[in-house]
Amino acid sequence: MKGCAEIVFETARHSEIYQALAPELNDELHRSNVELDQGDGFIRLKIRGEDVVSLRAALNTWIRLVKIAFEMVSL
Repeated sequence: MKGCAEIVFETARHSEIYQALAPELNDELHRSNVELDQGDGFIRLKIRGEDVVSLRAALNTWIRLVKIAFEMVSL
C-alpha cells in the first residue's frame, strides 16, 4: 500500500528554513520521495512512501529536520 502525507508549516522565516532543509533533498531515500517547496509565509513538505513503513520512517526523519531548522533560526 502506498501512502502520502503533506504538511504545511506556517512561518515568517520560510526562506531561511527552506535553505537549511534544501540540501537534504539530495539524500537518496530508498522507498520514499520527498518534495519541499515554499510560499509566502509557509513551507510545504510532501512525502510519498512505497509502503506504510517507509512513509513513517521518512516522516520521522523530516519532521525532526524541520524541528531542528525552526530551532536554529529562532536562536
